[in-house]
Amino acid sequence: MSRFIVNDKGIMGLTLSQIGLIIATGILLSAVFSFLFFNDWYKTAELRNIANSFSTLVEGMDSRFFENTTVFYFPDKNYRYNVSISTEYIIVESEGNWRNKLSIKESFLRKPWLRQTGENWTNGEELHIYLNTTYSCYGEESDPIKKTHISSVKNYLNNLRDTANKSFALKPFYIDINKPVYIDKVYIFYDNNGDGSWDKNLDEKQGFLVIYQL
Repeated sequence: MSRFIVNDKGIMGLTLSQIGLIIATGILLSAVFSFLFFNDWYKTAELRNIANSFSTLVEGMDSRFFENTTVFYFPDKNYRYNVSISTEYIIVESEGNWRNKLSIKESFLRKPWLRQTGENWTNGEELHIYLNTTYSCYGEESDPIKKTHISSVKNYLNNLRDTANKSFALKPFYIDINKPVYIDKVYIFYDNNGDGSWDKNLDEKQGFLVIYQL
């Protein structure tokens, strides 16, 4: 009978060992899951920071009262991420540790005008040159759009921008994060009173926020 009592203690010892192993495994798995979750959380925070930095720069450029160009460089990371831009928002995406998609969308308060190379013009400087070639005036403060051309220029610019907005709303513009992104604040000046000059009290100017890559 005493043998069975001794065996009883042996069985209890084995059970405690198994329980200890299960607990240790649970702690290890919990630590692994916590680490992977933290990595995804940290990566998401970085993606949000990238999107916020770009949208903040865009809003800052929109508040400029004069023509200006600034450059944005997307930061290097030890993981791959993608950036796409439409006329309403920027999306920054990457893959999580569970092959899930991490995606951050940041809205623009002001719709930018996305331009691609290979068109009649890409940036603000080229736009002024194009207007001079087509309408014989650069549309600058020192050379405003003549009164006889105002309607044509406005229709051209508004229609072109509306077409671009619709196109990029359906298919966002994918950014090459290895290249800089240029943001132009562009103004077109109109000589409404027809005296050949631009007067801020009498005439009009139209502002655009142009985004492009070269």
